[in-house]
Amino acid sequence: MTESAIVSDESDLVVRSDVAPGLRYGEYKNTLRRDFFYSCAYCTMSEAEASAIRFTIDHYEPRSARPDLEHEYTNLMYACDACNTFKGPRVVPDEAKVDGIRFFRPDMDRYVDHFRRSGIRITALSKLADFSIDALELNRLGLRRLRDLRQRLVNCEEMVLAGIRALSRFRVDQLPPEIRKSAINAIKQLDLTQEAIATALNEVLREHARSQLLDTEDDPVERKARLNRLKGTEALYPDALWRAAKK
Repeated sequence: MTESAIVSDESDLVVRSDVAPGLRYGEYKNTLRRDFFYSCAYCTMSEAEASAIRFTIDHYEPRSARPDLEHEYTNLMYACDACNTFKGPRVVPDEAKVDGIRFFRPDMDRYVDHFRRSGIRITALSKLADFSIDALELNRLGLRRLRDLRQRLVNCEEMVLAGIRALSRFRVDQLPPEIRKSAINAIKQLDLTQEAIATALNEVLREHARSQLLDTEDDPVERKARLNRLKGTEALYPDALWRAAKK
């Protein structure tokens, strides 16, 4: 299966390119896309998987709070519109950061150090992850469906590979001479078309799931619980300003 077909939830750190200073942040978009593997910095959804969901440039430290970082490349993240909207202008206060509460960022944090897959949901291994899951709704319905899709794609590829491995171990010399040559040619052809089979399965499953990723309606009870947890986290720092003052 091609690298762009499925984006790993457990990739290594994003390595940023050396960029020319002095540009406006929008001029860095193409470099950001490449550096972030054409995927959302927060939920890992790729452009290929997103279909009609657009991607934007997110300011990790909001412009309202840190206007000095508006055009700083290291403060820019490539994000799907949903994650960017959920993150919004929220400012994590310094005292919360000291306690390990902040947004996940893939150029500094390894995914596997903070998140664990549990079926089609992710669970937190750190305060950073707890906060990111709640604030960015990283278990929202569309992402749960996406994780299910990814797993089905992986399972399909494994089935294809298992079949080819089984054929490669088949004792062709035990076949009658008149069909031995045909069997050998068939096995060679299957081996050559392995990638094409996996790609075709990928496209069929993604096409089937495409519209489902746009359905953002979720369980209202679950959503209320998430918002209550988020309010509880913010209440731990009653003197902090979690939203920058409007100018």
